[in-house]
Amino acid sequence: MGPIHLNEIDCTGFEKSVTDCKFNTESQGCNHEEDAAVRCNVPAMGFQNQLRLSGGRNPYEGRVEVLAERNGTLKWGTVCSENWSTVEAMVVCRQLGLGFASHAFQHAASKHELEMP
Repeated sequence: MGPIHLNEIDCTGFEKSVTDCKFNTESQGCNHEEDAAVRCNVPAMGFQNQLRLSGGRNPYEGRVEVLAERNGTLKWGTVCSENWSTVEAMVVCRQLGLGFASHAFQHAASKHELEMP
């Protein structure tokens, strides 16, 4: 549901925010079956207000969503999983204050995929 804000993310792994990584704002060729997801490994130490995890089994995993301005309004939207890897997931976990990423999920639209061990 909703817009896809970021596509083709490419992080070095040292960024403080996922929006500091290179990315494409065009979501052509990407749909919600390709929503990026992550599982973070540490209890929450404080969330940033422009990034969140949604739809996971607990607050430390889920679909990656970012708050971005669209047509003058702030809206939550997803991140496309094209080029999504543990490096990008590490940046998300760091931004959320959740330590390191243990998994980076691609095509995480289905609940089944989030439940993989």
